[in-house]
Amino acid sequence: MRQGIENYDGVQELYLAGEIVTPGVYRQVGSVREIRIEKEDVLPASLDGHVACYMRVSLWGSIAGAARQLHA
Repeated sequence: MRQGIENYDGVQELYLAGEIVTPGVYRQVGSVREIRIEKEDVLPASLDGHVACYMRVSLWGSIAGAARQLHA
């Protein structure tokens, strides 16, 4: 399996549509679309003519973000 491409600050890894990734939650960059991968699988295309890039989302980070939106 190919490793994701690290972004400039080194915090996140980016994955392209069509890449095989490990189970987890992935958010499409520039969108709120999240994809849950249950077993090693391929990230889907965006189907809008653009290359879909994804970053892996920490489950706890996602929960914390949802909680902040509820209390805002």
